[in-house]
Amino acid sequence: MLGKTLGIVINRLTVGFVFAFIYQALTGAATSLLSIPLTGTIQDLLWGLERTNQTDSSWAIVWWVISTILFTTIATQLVRFRRFISPYKGEKRIYEPLTITLPTIVILGAVMSFIFFVVDLIIGTTTNVTDISTIYMAATTGDYGPLGISILFSLVAGFVVVGVISRASRKVKELTRGMGAIDMERLKKKFGKEKVKTTADTLGMAPGELVHIGKKKVDQIWFSTMQYEREQLNEIERTYDIDECLAAEPMRVNWLNMTGLHDAEPVQEFGRRFGLHELHQADIMNTELRPSIDISEDHIFMVLKMPRYDANDNLVVEHLSIILGDEYVISFQEDDGDVFDRVRENIRKSRGEFRNMRSDYLAYALIDAIVDNFFVILERIGNQTEDLEKELMDNPDPHTLQTIYTLKRQMVTLRRVIWPMREIIDGLERNDSPLIHDGTKRYLRDAYNHTVQTMDTIESLRDMIGGMLDTYLSSVSNRMNEVMKTLTIIASIFIPITFIAGLYGTNFAHVPELELEGGYFIMLGVMGVISTIMLIWFKRKAWL
Repeated sequence: MLGKTLGIVINRLTVGFVFAFIYQALTGAATSLLSIPLTGTIQDLLWGLERTNQTDSSWAIVWWVISTILFTTIATQLVRFRRFISPYKGEKRIYEPLTITLPTIVILGAVMSFIFFVVDLIIGTTTNVTDISTIYMAATTGDYGPLGISILFSLVAGFVVVGVISRASRKVKELTRGMGAIDMERLKKKFGKEKVKTTADTLGMAPGELVHIGKKKVDQIWFSTMQYEREQLNEIERTYDIDECLAAEPMRVNWLNMTGLHDAEPVQEFGRRFGLHELHQADIMNTELRPSIDISEDHIFMVLKMPRYDANDNLVVEHLSIILGDEYVISFQEDDGDVFDRVRENIRKSRGEFRNMRSDYLAYALIDAIVDNFFVILERIGNQTEDLEKELMDNPDPHTLQTIYTLKRQMVTLRRVIWPMREIIDGLERNDSPLIHDGTKRYLRDAYNHTVQTMDTIESLRDMIGGMLDTYLSSVSNRMNEVMKTLTIIASIFIPITFIAGLYGTNFAHVPELELEGGYFIMLGVMGVISTIMLIWFKRKAWL
């Protein structure tokens, strides 16, 4: 335990040394370039605000903003790649370097700037900490005080960098989700720095070559385990160390889960440990594959699709691979988040038959959770369909048409997912593999019936949405007809009025009616009578 703690301290000190060196070098370079006393902390901002009337003050404030973003970005990269500079390799990878947004960098940078300012006040003067030349010159003359302070600062910096960046970034990112944050990863993809591979890119490659096909959904791959028997449960909710995931003593049922498919190394490690064929390993990393099943003597390999709503209420379809063995179930997910929370909770609280059944029942439970989630999705789409029907009758607009097309695409996607899943469940039930026990086959039959019900619901909604498109076009056409009818009625009323006005507007020298006293009012009266008669006639014809 003491050795592990010492190793972690050494790792933090190493990270702190690297960060402190960069921190001190950049601050010293900025101090020499701008010829103003800079610290790289919030003290620069305070110094600039106190001297608002001086030219140097604006440079101090600008430097503080730039250094805040710069140092935080450097810290995030050190956290991401710190395993390459950490001497002690036994530390668990318990921190996750997240995708960092611009508001996250600014907020975390301000926090770090304030923390380092407090550290400067506690352990030494700013010059001793940030000026590398001062530390070097003092050490050459036998004064190791500044060096000691720098080492202490580096140790504190290591814990601050790893602790603040790794632990606080998730919370800050959640708080800034609705601020229109600029996602750095999204910008990187937008400008073409990260190419998403497709099946076409694998043409000519050897069969079984491990290539990730699809988008990278997580920054770092992580693992979780649930091992249980009737009276015992061991769980690791999240770890970044595959050795920790695989090192636990096997129990009656062992569920291993891997989230993130962009790295071939952990997939190969699972393949070596559990004897997976190289083609199966390649299928795990190919997110464009159709759902399928392959039954061998010692395990069953399944490729599934898991539709669900993400945090932004968008319907996503996630690639999922499940391997069923005699005492284990291994699942490979694309992204954070799934539909298995109820399964985990049932295992923890020993509900139902989980603790009494074998691994095949766990595999059934995962499949059943996916099928049951279809009902949640379809119910939501059904509610949207009802709202759209009312909108179609009341006030259809282009947004309505866009929503209809979105729902239509979603139904096509769901149908493409559920159809092969029905075949997979039927294959599991009818197969004579010793991995599937008779008691579990009854549950599989129930799951199969649910897929049939889901297919019927999808077909019904698909027909309704297709009919809604026709209804929308008819509704728009009817509205156009109503507008044209109104314009036609108005034009019809003005035809005789225009004729009368044109007749008496001719330039003949003698028009008898023009000499009548009150002829103008007689003409207006005739026009009014004609218009009234035509309106009454249109009303009786139900054209108004």
